[in-house]
Amino acid sequence: MAEDQPFYRQYLQSTGPDGGTTIREVVSPSLLDADAATAAEKQAGRTFSGFVSPDKMADVRATPAPSPPPPPESSPVLPSAVLPTSGAVPASYTAARSGGTAAPGSTPWLNLIPPALATAGPLALSIAQPELGIPLWAASAGLSALGGGGGEALREHLAGEPISPQNIATQGAVSGLTDVAMGQVVTPYVLTPGARFLAGRLGRVLQAGEDLGPVLTSEGTTVTAPAASAPPPPFRTVQLHTIDLATKPPELISVLAQHATDAERPALAAAWVNTTRQAAANAADPVLAMRAAYDALGEGTQRALFGAERGAFERVLNTAYGGTPEEMRNLLESGAIQSGVGYGAHALGLPYHAPAAVGARTVAEMSAPFAARGMLVSPSAARFGVGLSRATGAAGPVVAGFAGQTAAERARQAGLPNF
Repeated sequence: MAEDQPFYRQYLQSTGPDGGTTIREVVSPSLLDADAATAAEKQAGRTFSGFVSPDKMADVRATPAPSPPPPPESSPVLPSAVLPTSGAVPASYTAARSGGTAAPGSTPWLNLIPPALATAGPLALSIAQPELGIPLWAASAGLSALGGGGGEALREHLAGEPISPQNIATQGAVSGLTDVAMGQVVTPYVLTPGARFLAGRLGRVLQAGEDLGPVLTSEGTTVTAPAASAPPPPFRTVQLHTIDLATKPPELISVLAQHATDAERPALAAAWVNTTRQAAANAADPVLAMRAAYDALGEGTQRALFGAERGAFERVLNTAYGGTPEEMRNLLESGAIQSGVGYGAHALGLPYHAPAAVGARTVAEMSAPFAARGMLVSPSAARFGVGLSRATGAAGPVVAGFAGQTAAERARQAGLPNF
């Protein structure tokens, strides 16, 4: 057995922040020199004055130090934190415990003030879209910097901290640069392509419904036919200025489409869609009936009726028609195989994190035909899909910007490099 290691007893005299003098007994396996004692006292917030002779302390009655509280049961000391020693260690000699640094701010909610105000200004600017004479991204960065700096000042005030102009300026600069990075680089080149990949065909169908606007969401079959765009005889009306396509022969739509202006075309296309919906309502397969009616129009009438949105309507129509059982089975098999590969790699400890993304994309791909079918045959479903597309399109950049501002603000408070 190894011999017991000797320990040395020393007395350190130091001055506290309040000017009081403290003499502290230190027991350690090695003698402390002046530099080590100075460093130890400085770490404790005191100024080292010198060593006190043990003879002078012989008659001084030592005050036992209070025993440290027992560690909580939920967080036991790990074996890696135990310092190896040999021999008997005095009760007054304990290893220093390293504690974490508290996060700035009194509560986590206060730390959300700078990112929230840094996001509010650019959001209002994106909604208003004013003519400022400068690029909107520069104005957005300026508003973000003002909001971040003002939010830092408000956070310090509410947290009871002293107002620091340096912290306010730093937070403003970080917020402005973060807004530029998120708006010009991260969101358009990283987050948006990633969201489109996850959304798959479902996202493209919802975007097509949003592009079509009232073509899918309206419910009337009546279209206005002003004199400037009225068809030639025998379809020209003299006293009536509206035409109900549900009561007219199908050939009328070709004549109206050729004479419709760009302003009249969406209403005419919407009236044709609703007329076709009503005719296909009693069919065994309404989507197949609507596709047959669309093919019967001919390419020229299709182009004249839908104009630039012809591709969007065909995307909805073809996606609704493509939801066959064979296609669903192929999607399920593909998603299951890729998810199985991902989970197997994860079980082996490999850095493969695609299962969640593959699962989300598979769900989106499988639900796209049902969403397209609902939007095609039901105006209420079309309104829901269009509203969902607009909401996600507007909320996505806002959420991404707020997340970026929050990450940059926390990195600044933690002292991590950001910009």
